[in-house]
Amino acid sequence: MRKNSLVLLVLSLLLILSGCTEGTAGTSNSDGDGDSSTSTKDSLVIAFEADAGTLIANSDVNYVTDTQIRNIYDPLIDRDGQSGEFVPVLAEEWKNVDELTWHLTLKEGVKFHNGADFDANSVKYSIDYILDDANQSFYKSRWVDVEEVKVVSPFEVEIKTSKPFPSLIQRITEDLLIMEPGYVEEVGTDEAAKKPIGTGAYKFVEWSRDNYLKLEANEDYWKGTPEIKKLEFRYIPEFSSRLSAFLSNEVDMFKNIPVDSVEKIESDDDSKVEKVPSARINYLALNTFYDGPLKDEKVRQALNHAVDVDELIEAVLNGNGTKMTGPLAVINTGYIETEGYEFDPEKAKSLLKEAGYEPESLTLTLDTPNGRYPMDTQVAQAIAAQLQRIGVKVNVQVNEWGAHLEKIRNREMKDMFILGWGPAFDPQSTIENLFTEVAPYSGFYDEDIEAKIYETNALFDEEKRFNGYAELQNALVEKAAWVPLWQQADLYAVRKDLNFKPRVDEKIQAFEMSWN
Repeated sequence: MRKNSLVLLVLSLLLILSGCTEGTAGTSNSDGDGDSSTSTKDSLVIAFEADAGTLIANSDVNYVTDTQIRNIYDPLIDRDGQSGEFVPVLAEEWKNVDELTWHLTLKEGVKFHNGADFDANSVKYSIDYILDDANQSFYKSRWVDVEEVKVVSPFEVEIKTSKPFPSLIQRITEDLLIMEPGYVEEVGTDEAAKKPIGTGAYKFVEWSRDNYLKLEANEDYWKGTPEIKKLEFRYIPEFSSRLSAFLSNEVDMFKNIPVDSVEKIESDDDSKVEKVPSARINYLALNTFYDGPLKDEKVRQALNHAVDVDELIEAVLNGNGTKMTGPLAVINTGYIETEGYEFDPEKAKSLLKEAGYEPESLTLTLDTPNGRYPMDTQVAQAIAAQLQRIGVKVNVQVNEWGAHLEKIRNREMKDMFILGWGPAFDPQSTIENLFTEVAPYSGFYDEDIEAKIYETNALFDEEKRFNGYAELQNALVEKAAWVPLWQQADLYAVRKDLNFKPRVDEKIQAFEMSWN
C-alpha cells in the first residue's frame, strides 16, 4: 500500500512543459541552415541542465562548470575513464620528496590556444590563483595547506605544504586546470572568465548566457587532432525538454535520463542508452547551520528512521541506484560498511518525542534542484510523503540549479536539501568538503568530528589514514549527519552512431568521441 501511494504521488506531480530549440544536431551545420541531410557529421551538440557558472578555471566547484571547461583546459593529472586510476597529462611524473614537499615533472612542447608556451610558470600561476583570496575561488578551502609553489626549472615545479598533505595528488587531479598567465594578466579575470584560453582539445568560440557554449577543435592539440570539429553545450533545464530535444534530433546526447523514459529512448531507432555505475553519491542533507529542529541529533536520527530509501529506489528510480548507509560510495577507496538506520516509523516518532516534538507539530522545508539529478524533484516529493506518514509536514522548495548551489554556499538553506557529490574516489574529498565548517557545500558541523577530520587528513601512514576515515564514517552515521540515499547510476541518452563510452568520473570529453 505504501508503494502504491508513493507511485501515485510521484505521478501526480506538476506537468513540466516541454520546450524546443532550433537546429539539427550531429552535422557540421548545427545552426539549422541549409540541407543537413547532406552534411558530414563532424559536430556534436550536448544538452546540459544548466549553464556554466564561469569559464575561468579553478574557481567554481560545480560539476556542470567543470565538465564543460575541461574541454578547453587540460589538467596536470587525470583519471582513466574506466578504472579511475591516475594517468599523466601535462605532468609526466610526480613524487613526494618528504611529507611537506612534492615534485612534478612537466610535459614539454605544449602550447596554449594563443600560441603561448605551457611551462612551470603556468602551473605556479594556476595554483596561486586558487590560493589568492582576491579570486574568491571555491577551491581555496581544499588547498589551504599549500604554502608555496616553486619553479625549479622551466618544466619542474615543487609544491611545499605547511603540514603533511598526503591527498595532494587527488586535489591536483580533481581540481586543478592550467591557465595561461600572460592572457589572464593582460585581459583581466572578468574577460578571461568569458573568453577562456587553455591548452585543451577545444577552443572558445561563443558563449550565450543560459543558452549555449560553442567551441571548435584545436587543430594543433598536442594529443592529436579532434575528430569532432564543432562542439556545443546547449542549456535545457527541464528533463522533459531535454528528452524532447533529443528525440527530435536537436541534440546528440544528454546525461541523467529520467528513469521512466529509458524504454522510450531504447525503442528509438536512432538512439541508445549508455549506463555506468557512478562515483557520485546523492543524499538528503540535514542542515545544522540553520537554527531549527535539525540541530538536535535525535531529530536527525528520527528522520533517518522515517525515510524508506529502498522504496525510493524502487518506486521513483525504477531500481537505478545503489543504496548507501554511510557517507561514502562502495567505489571510494576509504569505504567501509556502516550500520545504517532501519526503516522504522514508530522509532522515528519515539525519537521526536524524546527530543520534545510531537510529529504533527513539525513543519520542515526541503529544498531540491529540478533537473540536476535523476528524478530529483520527484525524490524530494516522495521523501515529503514518507515524512507525512509519521505526521511531519514538509514544504518542498524547487530551485533552479545555480540558485540551489548559491543558497547552500550562502548558508541560506533551511532544514533539509537534496545534493549530490562526486565523482569521489578518495574519502577526504567527500568528508572534508561536506562535514567541515568552512567548506562551501557543507550542511553539517560538529567540533569534535571536524578536529578528527583534520587530524586524519594529515596522516601519511595508509593504514592509520584508512582507520581514521573508518572512525569518521561510523561517527557521522551515529550523529545522523545526513540521510544517505544512493550511489548514482549514470544514464546517458546517445545517438546510436556516436562512439561514446561513459566514464566513471562523469567527465564528458568530446576528444574521446567520434561519429561512425
